[in-house]
Amino acid sequence: MTIVAVDANPGKEAVAREFGATHFLTSAEGVREILPNGADHAFECVGRVELIRQAVDLLDRHGQAVLLGVPAATAEASFLVSSMYLDKSILGCRYGSSRPQRDIALYAQLYREGRLLLDELVTETYPVEDFEKAAGDAEAGRVARGC
Repeated sequence: MTIVAVDANPGKEAVAREFGATHFLTSAEGVREILPNGADHAFECVGRVELIRQAVDLLDRHGQAVLLGVPAATAEASFLVSSMYLDKSILGCRYGSSRPQRDIALYAQLYREGRLLLDELVTETYPVEDFEKAAGDAEAGRVARGC
C-alpha cells in the first residue's frame, strides 16, 4: 500500500513515517509521480480551501476526499464539477465521524493491542501555565500533538 504524506513542514516526516507514510513530500507537486492515476483517499487536515481543491484534484476515479481541517465557517471551496462525474466523493468529517457509544470501546481495545498509537502521537507535554508556548509550538509545527 502506498501512503503519501504531504506537509509543508519537513520536520513532520519522521512522525508521518511512524504512522505509516511510505512517501513524504513538502508539496503536492510530486504526488502524481508516485500515484500516476491519483489517490484513493486524500485527507485535508489544515482547513485551507486551496488544499481542499488540491485534495479533490488528486483523486483517482472512485476516490474520496476527506475534509478534517476546519476553515472559517463562511469559507467556500471550489472544484471542477466535471471531475466529480468520475465517481469521486467529498466527505466532511467531524471528530473522525466517531460514534462514541460504539467507537470508544474499540479505540480502547486498539490502544491496548498497540494498534492505536496515541502515546507516539503526543510529542510534547506542557504544564497548563505554558499554554501560550504550547499553542505557539503547535502553530509553528514544532510538535505533532501537544497536551
